[in-house]
Amino acid sequence: MDLEKILEAASRLGHFLNQNEIVKRHQELSGKLEKDDDTRTLLDEYLEFTALFRQKEQDGKVIEVEEKQRFKELTEKVGANSLIKEFMATQAYYVDILRQVNEAIADPKGEPPKESSIITPDNDKRIII
Repeated sequence: MDLEKILEAASRLGHFLNQNEIVKRHQELSGKLEKDDDTRTLLDEYLEFTALFRQKEQDGKVIEVEEKQRFKELTEKVGANSLIKEFMATQAYYVDILRQVNEAIADPKGEPPKESSIITPDNDKRIII
């Protein structure tokens, strides 16, 4: 199969994904988050602190009292922000969908599709059915 057909199939997959309610909601929340500078800054700082803590734990370094206090404050602010909470919950489902799609691509089930010569009204190219 040539690259053009693979990319066409990937494009169809993208359209299917974009019709999923979780994917739609994730995109909507991502847009809201990008437009809200204060919320985006809070989330970015929280994620930076989370990464810093993980790295320090892995390296066996001490997490300072001030860092712990700041992380606690950020965690409380994040927990009180409904947009961030919904975004993070939706993102977990979104990532799981992408993981499942990736697994299906890596380990396809059933017989490979055969190219059809049927032309659909909305597409003058050959499609796989």
